Amino acid sequence: MFEQAKKLINDSSTIYVVGHIGPDGDSIGSAFGMCLALRKMGKKSNVIMQNYSDSFSFLPGINEAVKTVEEDSYDLLICVDSSDEKRLDISLEDFNKAKKKLMIDHHKQVRSYGDVNCIDTELPAASEIVYNFLNYLSVDIDKTIGMYIYTGLMTDTGSFNYSSTKSSTLRAVANLVEIGVDFSYICDRLNHTLKEAKLKLIAKTIENMEVYFDGKFRYSYVPYSEIYKLGLDEEDAEGMTNYLRLPEGTEVAVYVRGKSDGTNKVSMRSGGKVDVSQIAIQFGGGGHVRAAGYTMKEDIEKEKQELINIIGGKFKC
Repeated sequence: MFEQAKKLINDSSTIYVVGHIGPDGDSIGSAFGMCLALRKMGKKSNVIMQNYSDSFSFLPGINEAVKTVEEDSYDLLICVDSSDEKRLDISLEDFNKAKKKLMIDHHKQVRSYGDVNCIDTELPAASEIVYNFLNYLSVDIDKTIGMYIYTGLMTDTGSFNYSSTKSSTLRAVANLVEIGVDFSYICDRLNHTLKEAKLKLIAKTIENMEVYFDGKFRYSYVPYSEIYKLGLDEEDAEGMTNYLRLPEGTEVAVYVRGKSDGTNKVSMRSGGKVDVSQIAIQFGGGGHVRAAGYTMKEDIEKEKQELINIIGGKFKC
């Protein structure tokens, strides 16, 4: 899987790495893990990232990400953790400046868009593919690279609680711990540290929760005005779906949050009986069996009712 990707990198001098908009831990972890490794290989490399949640501000060098491409053209764009080029955190102009594109992803694909595509839908995180690729390239994974990769692995597996976690994932983690990655520190920063404003958002999300189908489906909508009032940025407003899933008997949880551009972002989580990625695809999104999302662009009440009907139909199957 990696032979052609290695050749692309060997033939390139200037390389940018980009993940998806509203980057989560896996997008950030795989992008920076790849970028830092490329620098070790003597490549000129940067991560393109417009914004990120303050939750990740502890990661070393994350503030070095750039927003745009400085060259008129460059050799290679490496796209991580995004099954759709339209969701990449890069302008169309800068995307088209790349002479070649390498796609590294673990999602169910709508279509492949790279000149070379490294896709493994069996792995729980793009960061694990990057980890395997760096080993294939014989790059020395130091503590900083390891910190980013561990962040990606931990966040996309729900701290290794999701059934998508593989034995290979845990072996990778063991190797990262062996080189000195402080897993306890990362876990504490991401799982046990919370802004007071985010705690209030959790309360608002639960207050707005609607329950359907005898508790199998829980839905909550928080408008952008509430998020803005709390002083949270859009990245910090993520993660509420996990709290909606906690009540016993919940099979599908949906958190919808208003965005500053007037659209609404939908985040879905499933216990596994319902494939939410298939639902997301129907609305122009994507993801995994247990975690998926899309953007509501139409009337929110109309799309909400359509979503309720689709999910209700899944429970009747």
